[in-house]
Amino acid sequence: MNKFAFVAAAAMIAGMMTPAFAGCDTRNADEDKQAAAAEKCEDAFLRRQNDNGVQDTRSTVYEEFYACNAKAGCSELDKRHPMK
Repeated sequence: MNKFAFVAAAAMIAGMMTPAFAGCDTRNADEDKQAAAAEKCEDAFLRRQNDNGVQDTRSTVYEEFYACNAKAGCSELDKRHPMK
């Protein structure tokens, strides 16, 4: 009986902690508002970076991407596209 209680408690704790770590994972954008915001930042960054007619400097595009991630609360995603 004690083994079952420990296993059940561990499963409950793991279940409660998992959503906290999945907040900025853009693969969960359909279910999570924070992930949806991070996905919009990523899409805007790629669109601006690939736009040949844009007059902005490269650093401006990165600064806007970093600011968007900070606003979404996903600053850890900045290391996906480090400014070189």
